[in-house]
Amino acid sequence: MKDSWRPTANFAALRRRAEMLTAAREFFAGQGVLEVETPILSAAAVTDPQIESLTTRVAGMAAPRFLCTSPEFAMKRLLAAGSGDIYQICKVFRDGERGRWHNPEFTLIEWYRLGFDDAALMSELEALAGRMLAPHRQLQPANA
Repeated sequence: MKDSWRPTANFAALRRRAEMLTAAREFFAGQGVLEVETPILSAAAVTDPQIESLTTRVAGMAAPRFLCTSPEFAMKRLLAAGSGDIYQICKVFRDGERGRWHNPEFTLIEWYRLGFDDAALMSELEALAGRMLAPHRQLQPANA
C-alpha cells in the first residue's frame, strides 16, 4: 500500500506508446490526412445498443453529459461539411467493458478517407499497423 501512488505503466511502455503515436501522426501527415479533434462530451448518448455510455455532471447544466464512446458522429459531421480526409487519435470511454483486456477509458484511432473502398482501407490499415509496430515487429502481408 506504501507505493500505491506509483503509475502502473512502466517507462519503457510509455516511450513505446509515444513512438507509436508519433508514427501514426507521421503516417497520416504523409498521406495528406488532416488531424482533427472533436468534443469529448455530448448532450446525447451513443445510439449503438451494444455500447454503454459513461455520464458526468457539469455545473450549471441540468442534464447529464455523456463521455464520447467514439468520435464517429462528430467526424462524420466534419465530412458532411467538406473537411476531406480526416483522422483523430483520442480518448474514448465505454461503460461495462472492464476486464483483463478491457478498460473503460482507452485511446482510439479513427479515420475517414474519401473515395476509398474496403480493399483500399484494408491496405491502408496494414501499412499503418506496420509503420506503428516497426522496428519492434514485422508484419507479414495479410494476403500472403
